[in-house]
Amino acid sequence: MKLQLALDVATLDEALVVSRAAAEYVDILELGSTLIKNEGTAAISAIKATHPGTTVLADMKTAEAGGLEAGLAFAAGADLVTVLDGADDDTIAAAVAVARSHGKGVVADMITARELVARAREVVRLGAEFCEIHAGPDGEAPRGWSIRAVIEAGRQSEVPFSVAGGVDLESIGDVARSGAVVAVVGTAVTAAPDPRAAARGLRVAVDTTIVGGEVPWVRQGRPHGIPSGPGPAPARPDRLADRAPSS
Repeated sequence: MKLQLALDVATLDEALVVSRAAAEYVDILELGSTLIKNEGTAAISAIKATHPGTTVLADMKTAEAGGLEAGLAFAAGADLVTVLDGADDDTIAAAVAVARSHGKGVVADMITARELVARAREVVRLGAEFCEIHAGPDGEAPRGWSIRAVIEAGRQSEVPFSVAGGVDLESIGDVARSGAVVAVVGTAVTAAPDPRAAARGLRVAVDTTIVGGEVPWVRQGRPHGIPSGPGPAPARPDRLADRAPSS
């Protein structure tokens, strides 16, 4: 399982302070939508330039103009972009097409889904790399779901999924054992007195968690190293998930 750090801050200066402290312990650096709105796509370029060996996710939360917005993010240096689950299928497909032309990927943000399990399957069929499912009590998770509820929804969907919202040192073991492909941490690092130490503790927890049972169709060596999640593997050789890394 990969560890993703959400830089849900307002300024690039704040993001750089946290990323420089924590980047060596995480696999994905996520630029939050607030940061991108405030600083523009230049923030994506700055984070990528500072951490060229780390996967950068731009949380664009695209609702329309999927190809255009994805193209802007990829041109700025993003490796992954988010599209809202509630976006029209054509919007998601357009973002995926642009992503594939860049050798990059699209993540479906499931924050608005009413029928989450069914929609998760649909967006992955459209080409999303994985679905990000949110836990939490407020507007960041309209259902008020717990992490356990998110895990169960992810498992039922039988598609690659990540868990976001309140993931911390206490819960990250459950996320790692769930079959999630990514755990998204935010305030557990960004609000910690020592972000570096917090990120290191989470990294150790992920790396030492014993995952019981076999997780089928996990394929390593992908461009961003994100394995596919549990469930029957669909035959989709055109997905970023199934393409060999470029040499």
